Amino acid sequence: MTRYRHRAGELLVHADDSAAIHAELAGFGYHPDGGAGPLCRFTGTRPVPEVLAALRGRAASPNHLFGLDRIIWAEPGLRPKPTTSELAPLPESDADPTVGVIDTGILLYQGEPHSYLGHRVVYDQEDTVRPERDEDGNPIGTAAHGTFVAGVVLKQVPPKVRVRMKGVVDKSDGAAEDLAVANAIDELREEGITLINLSFSGATWEDEPPKAIEAALRRLPADAVVVASAGNRSSRRRVYPAAIMLEDTPGRPRDSHARVIAVGAADPTKDPARPRVADFSNYGPWVSVYADGVDVLGPYFRPGYPTQPAGALPQYNGFAAWSGTSFSAAIVTGRIAARMAEDVSARAAADLVVRLPEAGREDSPVVQLWDVNGAQRVPYVQGRLIEPGVG
Repeated sequence: MTRYRHRAGELLVHADDSAAIHAELAGFGYHPDGGAGPLCRFTGTRPVPEVLAALRGRAASPNHLFGLDRIIWAEPGLRPKPTTSELAPLPESDADPTVGVIDTGILLYQGEPHSYLGHRVVYDQEDTVRPERDEDGNPIGTAAHGTFVAGVVLKQVPPKVRVRMKGVVDKSDGAAEDLAVANAIDELREEGITLINLSFSGATWEDEPPKAIEAALRRLPADAVVVASAGNRSSRRRVYPAAIMLEDTPGRPRDSHARVIAVGAADPTKDPARPRVADFSNYGPWVSVYADGVDVLGPYFRPGYPTQPAGALPQYNGFAAWSGTSFSAAIVTGRIAARMAEDVSARAAADLVVRLPEAGREDSPVVQLWDVNGAQRVPYVQGRLIEPGVG
């Protein structure tokens, strides 16, 4: 049993390597079938791990599947909770989108997005989603995740900031494939968007970066920033795309590539002055920053849905309190977007938001961790709410 997830019968091969192994792949019954950028997809019927073992790791990679990592209705540990809190609808804007969010898409009810979002999210029809329901009529799967993430981003920003949604995460099981995410990144790049949120994660074959996503990130301009969630497995093990490091060769500056920020979840509920790593959050030296990730408030379905048992209080009121690194990433993305609204590039804005702890400063915004190397101070970003109409 492999610990990574992948699309059955699909392999990804860089165009430069395709000719060298084309015949060998054909011998396994795999043939070209589309792709993204320089990545070619080969499809066949033999099990992917079996083919990879025979190739001894040469050139080919699975078409990995990533997920929302326990952020589903059926997972009791991180299920969104009803709340009595609400958010006032956002003021409208006709500004060009600043932020790209690759997620499940925008949830529609009676043909309209959540009332909180108004017209602050730009989407195509293929970027919308409707919930799947169980026999009691309540949602199954992940349909509301994209709406919630977009809402958390927009809580952090002034009125002129808008979000561009790309819906590629499956609403039923929360799966997003390497190739589909890469295509969405390319489309956002072509639209001129330089700040992208990826609130999903997963393990990979041989712990290697996913081929298609990594290649798409390398096609982004050098001033672009990608914010990715670190996952919710309480593990030190790296997950992707958050753990991607865009370096070519030792000594080549990373400033030549887009910046990837891996975000873990912080829990400030016990001591706001000293937030700690949330119990569910992944952690480790590959995590760039921590942000609030426990009981984050955001838009969720509509008043009275999902249904609660009769007499249970509170009932769902169109909002929810949800925990996960998905929403920590959205907070960091939103704070960066707010800085970009001051006519600052995405990379410069990220440097202002994700500040390295200043030596000797006890009041620096950090999460402090301990490991075999001693204490480690990691930047901490606090979530906020910009009231409607406030610049």
